[in-house]
Amino acid sequence: MPWSNQSGGGGGGGPWGNRGGNGGGPWGNGGGGKTPPNLEDLLRRGQDRLRGVIPGGGGGGSLGGGRSALVVGAIAVSVWLFTGFYTVAPNQVGIETIFGRYVGSKGEGLRYNFPYPVGGVVKPNVGQVNSIQIGYRSGAGAQARLRDVPDESLMLTGDENIVDLDFEVQWRVNPLKAADFVFNLQNPEGTIKAIAESAMREVIGRRNIQAILTNEQSSVAQEVKEIVQSALDEYGAGVRIEVVQLVSVNPPPEVRPAFIDVNAAQQDADTAQNEAKTYASREVPQSRGRAAQIVQAAEAYKAKATADATGQAARFSEVYESYKVAPAVSRERLFLETMEKVLGSVNKVIIDQSGQGAASGGAAAGVLPVLPLAEFSPRPQTSDRTGAAR
Repeated sequence: MPWSNQSGGGGGGGPWGNRGGNGGGPWGNGGGGKTPPNLEDLLRRGQDRLRGVIPGGGGGGSLGGGRSALVVGAIAVSVWLFTGFYTVAPNQVGIETIFGRYVGSKGEGLRYNFPYPVGGVVKPNVGQVNSIQIGYRSGAGAQARLRDVPDESLMLTGDENIVDLDFEVQWRVNPLKAADFVFNLQNPEGTIKAIAESAMREVIGRRNIQAILTNEQSSVAQEVKEIVQSALDEYGAGVRIEVVQLVSVNPPPEVRPAFIDVNAAQQDADTAQNEAKTYASREVPQSRGRAAQIVQAAEAYKAKATADATGQAARFSEVYESYKVAPAVSRERLFLETMEKVLGSVNKVIIDQSGQGAASGGAAAGVLPVLPLAEFSPRPQTSDRTGAAR
């Protein structure tokens, strides 16, 4: 054979010949006549090593590997679902969403919703009262210096005057409409501030400056609160206005002294009016009492005069009847009664000296001459230089 072994050097032959005095093939080291390794054995050993690296083995162990993947997936899903638990504080409301859509509101306590990215929870604070300053800015602390913002504070009144007005709006989230606050308002502070400033300018524009500076500040604040609340309800903002408070209301600095004088005069006028009302409340009842007394006296006099007239008329009728029966006697009686009335109030003594009295020496019959008739008449009163009567 052409590939027969050749003698020489004590080695084997072949196409690869002898190398280093050792014979062999392409996989052998030569010498000893060993056979080359099998290719299937090499592949089998590689598969064994791969099974050691991959859990559950490969090839024939595919069922065990699938079970392991399911266990790992179940654990991961369980951990993901567990992260959906959340807590709502007493001053919060839990707004739940699924894929961005609102599904409900939850109160305080431990709650659950699908975790991100399927579900979501927003917890607005419904117990905190927020404050918005309009027309001024204050720093931190009660003693912080105020900074005026003229663009917000200067407003035009109904009588074409300018007033410098600073006010504050206090608001909080409505617990019953917390979802509207979360989804309908992107900038709550800016929205409420714009509405409140617009409402204040509207209310101030309907009033005179004198009323704004004196006695209508409370009504202005109440009207602004109602307008702002109505506008926010129309927008579906989910906000409740607690109070609108006027911090300062002043005329512009250029004319402030003149307005101070006007206010002082107005206060004096109010004081005078109050005093006049007090006097009227005291005098009017007294005058009414006196008027009622006069009316009652007039009514009594009327009744008395009517009764006297009625009595005199009845007496006259009786006298007339008597006169018709005996005219002479009636005439004499009437004469005597009349003379009694007339002479009863006269301080004179009349002595009839006619008849027998004149014939017996000028003295009336039955009258003693020694009678001191002068004492029956009152003495005339004299006065000294000081005017005192004696």
